Amino acid sequence: MKKCVALFFLCLYGFFANAQVDSTAANVSDGDDLFDMSLEDLLKLEIVDRNFYLYGYINSNLQKTFAYPTTLDDGSVRRVSDPVEWAPVRNFHIYGKGNFSDKISYLFNLSGSEDHIEVRNAWGNFSIQEAFQIRVGKMYRKFGLYNERLDQIPTFIGIEAPEMLDTDHLFLTRTTSAMIHGNFSNSTREISYALMTENGEGGAQKQVIPIGWDLRYKSFTNSLITGFSGYSSSISNEKSTSTVALGDGSPRGGILPWMKGDRFSVVGFFLEKQLGKKLLIQTEYYIASHSAVRDPEAVLTVIQNTKLNATQRDRFLISNENIPNEELTTADVATNIQYDVQTWYIRLGYNIQTSVGQFVPYLFLDWMRHPEAIQSKTYGGDEEAGLADDGIFWKPSAGLVYRPLTNVAIKLDGSYHIQQYMGRTVSYPELRIDFSFAFSNNLFDNTFGK
Repeated sequence: MKKCVALFFLCLYGFFANAQVDSTAANVSDGDDLFDMSLEDLLKLEIVDRNFYLYGYINSNLQKTFAYPTTLDDGSVRRVSDPVEWAPVRNFHIYGKGNFSDKISYLFNLSGSEDHIEVRNAWGNFSIQEAFQIRVGKMYRKFGLYNERLDQIPTFIGIEAPEMLDTDHLFLTRTTSAMIHGNFSNSTREISYALMTENGEGGAQKQVIPIGWDLRYKSFTNSLITGFSGYSSSISNEKSTSTVALGDGSPRGGILPWMKGDRFSVVGFFLEKQLGKKLLIQTEYYIASHSAVRDPEAVLTVIQNTKLNATQRDRFLISNENIPNEELTTADVATNIQYDVQTWYIRLGYNIQTSVGQFVPYLFLDWMRHPEAIQSKTYGGDEEAGLADDGIFWKPSAGLVYRPLTNVAIKLDGSYHIQQYMGRTVSYPELRIDFSFAFSNNLFDNTFGK
């Protein structure tokens, strides 16, 4: 498999080196702007007038978590640190984008690591008018500030995703299958909308019809984006199931694997504002309301095979909370439940231009409450909300982005997790370093003097 991946990337390199590019492409961005930056902007690609274009990035990542609390088999608590985790090729993204005509366009996004290739996006877009377009295939849903941009690490400040997009506790699936969208714009502003649908999280099911929506306003003169995003797991009252079976890890959507069925909705708002060319402010808030039915057998499996804290264990049970795990029966499990998952964040970045490159120091603050979370990732949990007694954690972060060149980003940041654990306030730090390199066939042409 590794030889196939190497051959694939070698073929792409050959394409890059021989691609013919119009050297008069417009400079889409100065490269020093922080507002609404895309990978196309970063690489100064004028894709609208091209028949086909390839571009992408590579990133390498190192991280370490220090002294987080964990419960041992005998019930005692001790602090442990993870080993330094180095991902030499955490992501390798190749984007292909082009136009069959002035009305029909397409895009694909292939993500590669050391041993596999994954199709992240592959869609076609039919533009009947700017205000009415239809997109089909596999695509990132329009949702908030980051969902469509999260695979473009060189472009944004920070390393990690906002908590709602963290793969350990996603609020909803990141991709969708069909989208009706459009925009109304002039030289100063743009209003855009999107309606999206796909299969249910557990696959195609009768009467399960998910729908997502996004409405946003963008001011070009005031460097402002604001809007609302939302999602319903089904417009009927039918419940869906998780994307994974119990024991197969954290779900890729909002439904936990010990649920027999769940119907939920997500609503929230977002805002991005740049003040001058210096300060960028981003904030979002979302709430996901769940009406679910737990699977009693699955809950007993969770109780007997994971190290739940007392609050989590009691939450799953309606009786016999004090008897040993092995004596519990399905009659002791609370099945019909309703709960809300909430999160918000605020991010600040400051742009400093120097003769040796761009520096962007930043400060983040994330908050999340997930009352149904557990700690074990194997059984569908996470080590943040699931570590807390009440599912609440705070995560302040500070970091720095350094760009010696427009298409090269070196990022260093640290976070501090703060939550209640075993009735006490505990905290522990994380450290991350990320190196990313964006490229396009235009850059290869410049390198080889074409």
